[in-house]
Amino acid sequence: MKLFTYLFAVVLFSSQAALAEEKRVLMLISGFGTEDNPELSYDLEELAQSYLVLHDNGVQLDIASPKGGAVLVKNNKDSLAYIQRFKALATEKLANTLATEDIDIEQYDGVFIVGGAGAMLDLPVHEPTQALLTSAVINDLVITAVCHGPAAIADIKMPDGSYFVAGKQVNGFTNIEEHAFSGEHLAQFPFLLQDRLVKNGARFVHNAPMLPYVAVDGKLITAQNPGSVAKAAEAMVLAMSLPIVQRTPFVDENTLALLSQARQNGPVLIDLAMQNPDHDIDVNYLALYGFYAYRLADDADKTRELAIMNTIGNHFSHPEFDGQLILNLMEQGQLKQAKEAYSDFVKRYPDHDYVSELKTKLML
Repeated sequence: MKLFTYLFAVVLFSSQAALAEEKRVLMLISGFGTEDNPELSYDLEELAQSYLVLHDNGVQLDIASPKGGAVLVKNNKDSLAYIQRFKALATEKLANTLATEDIDIEQYDGVFIVGGAGAMLDLPVHEPTQALLTSAVINDLVITAVCHGPAAIADIKMPDGSYFVAGKQVNGFTNIEEHAFSGEHLAQFPFLLQDRLVKNGARFVHNAPMLPYVAVDGKLITAQNPGSVAKAAEAMVLAMSLPIVQRTPFVDENTLALLSQARQNGPVLIDLAMQNPDHDIDVNYLALYGFYAYRLADDADKTRELAIMNTIGNHFSHPEFDGQLILNLMEQGQLKQAKEAYSDFVKRYPDHDYVSELKTKLML
C-alpha cells in the first residue's frame, strides 16, 4: 500500500510538472529608464516578485522590452533576499531582453506586463509592442498587467474596432495614487491610467490608496499597485489551470495585507500581529501607509485611517510621523489624544523644532 501511495505521488508530481513545463509566459517590461533617469524605468520589485512566483509554479519565462537588449537594472534593493534570488535567475535575461518585434506570441500562453513609471512612456506608444499585445489578445492568451502595466493594453482594439478593456472589470494605479506618488512624472505621462481605462469603457475597480487589489475578468488580470503583484501572478497561474505552490508571502505583501485587514476589521489587528516575535511585518511600510493614508482619504474615511495611524504609532516613532499624527488628531477634534501624543513627542524629541510649533497649535 505504501509503495502504491508513493508511486501515485510520483506520477501525480510528474504529470503536474509536465503540465507546468508546457506553460510559457512572456514578461514585458519598459526599456525607457536609463542611469540618468532610473525613476522612469520598470519596477524591479514587481518584476522580481512576479517572476519568482511564476518560476516557482513551473512556468517557463522570457523577458521582453520594446527595443530588446540590455535594460537598466537597479541595485538599491540588493539587500533583499528575493531580489538576490531573482537576479541569480534572471540577470542574463535582463542583459539580453527580447525585442517585441521579434517575438512569435503564439509560442506563449500568457503575457505578464510589469509596472513602473516607464510602462507609461514606451509600452503604450511603441508600435511593435502594441502589435504584439493585440496579437496576444486576439489569440486569447492570459493577460496580466500590474500597477502602471495596464497602460500597455488600455488602447488595444479588437478586430471589430472595440477596445479590449471595454466592459471589463479592470484595476490599476489610481488617480489618487498618481497624484500622491508620481507627481514629478505626471507631465511626461501621455495620460492618467485610470482616466484612459474608464474613457475606453473599462469598469474600473480599486481598493483604498496603497492597499492591494486584484481584478480578474476572464483571462484579463489586473492589479492596483506593488502590494498586489504576487497575488496577481498567482491568479495568472490559476488562469493557466496550474496548481498553486504554497509560499511564504513577501514582507511588503504581508504588511499591506495586514493593513487591508486592519482597515476592515480594526487597527487592533496590527497590535496583535506585532506581538508575535516572529512576525514578518515591515514597520517602515506600516509607517509609510500611516503617514499618507490619512491625507489621501476622503472625509468619510479619515477617522478610520487616523485610528490606524495612531495604532502604528505604538510601534514606530519619527518626528515627521509623530508630528503629523498630532496635527491629524487636532484636525479631527481629538484634542485630549493630541495633547497626550504631544507630551510623548516632547519626551522623545525635546530639542526638535516641532516642539514649539506644536505647542503653539495646541495653545498650551
